Amino acid sequence: MKKILAVVAVICVGLFAGSACAQPASPPAEQAIRPLMAKMLQAANAHDTDAFMQPMMRGDGLVFAINGMVIHGWKALHAQQLKWWNNGKSDATYVQSGEPAFMALGPDVEIVTWPLEARGTLSSGKAPTRTFVVSYVWRRLPQGWRIVYGHESWTKAPG
Repeated sequence: MKKILAVVAVICVGLFAGSACAQPASPPAEQAIRPLMAKMLQAANAHDTDAFMQPMMRGDGLVFAINGMVIHGWKALHAQQLKWWNNGKSDATYVQSGEPAFMALGPDVEIVTWPLEARGTLSSGKAPTRTFVVSYVWRRLPQGWRIVYGHESWTKAPG
């Protein structure tokens, strides 16, 4: 009988732990993060790197992966973002192309997968619309929700 209770207890703990690892978003977390994302999208369309990166964790712990490159630290990502947006002179525009998916990993950590589209003039003179997805790991820090990790995945440009 004790063995059966022990097995049932282990199964229950396993089920509980597994469900705690991947839960739907916490409504308060999602409500706090969505306005930050809206400001990021607005800043992206203004090519305002400082405003865009405001919700990102400052310091060397920030990690961002894109196109086979891993960027470590807020300063390094800021410098790269300035290059991508040609110091604010880019003509790229961004729109959300679907609903972001939120997933709680714990009370203070959320993963958000955000489908987007971009349109801007390439060096070839073409201005295709490209789809991409950004996944962010948001963490509740003393200063509020901050992005601690990001990854962008782009579709291949048409033509």
